[in-house]
Amino acid sequence: MSLLSVSASQFRNLTAVSLSAHAQFNLIIGMNGSGKTSLLEAIYYLAHGRSFRTSRPQRLVQHDTDAFVIHAKVSAQQQVHSLGLQRDKQGDLVLRLNGANVHRLAEFASLLPVQLITPDSFRLFFGGPKERRQFFDMGLFHVEPAFFDSWLRFNKVLKQRNALLKTSRQYDSQFEFWDQQFVLLAFELQQLRQHYVSQLEAAFRQLTNGDELMQQLSFQLQQGWPEKIAQPAELLQLLQQSFSQDSRMGFTQYGPQKADLKIKKDQWAAEEVLSRGQLKVLLFALKIAQNNVIRDNGQKQPLLLIDDLASELDQESTRQIFSYLRDINSQVFITAINAEQVSPFITADQLAMFHVEHGQLTARTDDDGRTT
Repeated sequence: MSLLSVSASQFRNLTAVSLSAHAQFNLIIGMNGSGKTSLLEAIYYLAHGRSFRTSRPQRLVQHDTDAFVIHAKVSAQQQVHSLGLQRDKQGDLVLRLNGANVHRLAEFASLLPVQLITPDSFRLFFGGPKERRQFFDMGLFHVEPAFFDSWLRFNKVLKQRNALLKTSRQYDSQFEFWDQQFVLLAFELQQLRQHYVSQLEAAFRQLTNGDELMQQLSFQLQQGWPEKIAQPAELLQLLQQSFSQDSRMGFTQYGPQKADLKIKKDQWAAEEVLSRGQLKVLLFALKIAQNNVIRDNGQKQPLLLIDDLASELDQESTRQIFSYLRDINSQVFITAINAEQVSPFITADQLAMFHVEHGQLTARTDDDGRTT
């Protein structure tokens, strides 16, 4: 699976651009404000149905136009799929897959696994547990077909339970009904997540073999309820015991919606003992390891989008990251101000380069004769 081409029109400052992608590395260069990040944003939007820069889709629509359009061709399982997305300033969304209307973004996401690294990606360490759940659940979605259905069913049960907590002050048969479903789905999700995190850790250790610091890190999946609780019946009892407090707070305190992934060095959280540069190397290693798990176990070729790769990186950290990227089993799109930040680390046959200026995209030939 790979992204063969992508086009965007009326998307931010991109009036009409198109790109035929290299199967390995794609470097998009340009000055700040030229539109290179907007191109990554368009690819991300096609896969996720949302932006990584704004929660207001109307801000993405170019001035004096009504809607933006993104289109891509994706190669998957020896077939070429056509994906099209249109969103207008009112927020109305139209999705087309192979010429037919579809209604679930999950159908796009399953064909186009996309991960993102930006200067804001440190939220994976310094943000709340939700950031880390989204990270490992994204990988699990692409590796384990049963996960998405279980996740949807659990969230429906959680929504029902939380709604009841806001209207009822007595634990009754309704709570018992939803709680029985809650605990079964909770353990189902926990088992899937634990198996996936074990795969992720194994891929991380293989990728960082030889890096003493990275090898010292440990992975711990916190399930969202006390570790001593190992059976559904015990979690059911905990929900019953915590009912009064849940009712006062208006939400469920325990469950897989509270899961978290802790990465530690000598019992200390990684973000507390690693430098900013070391954390960035760790961030890249985690994302690349996840891409490799998706490729090897999900039989999909993921995309890794890297915005402003050189930000906060010294030369040694850059070399370390590219040593990881050379082992990646996915397609990579990188933005940079100039080619020299990236091209010395990648051979000519692995890389296509593009230049963005004033929202216009052109193929580039560098000084070594490299072309797109």
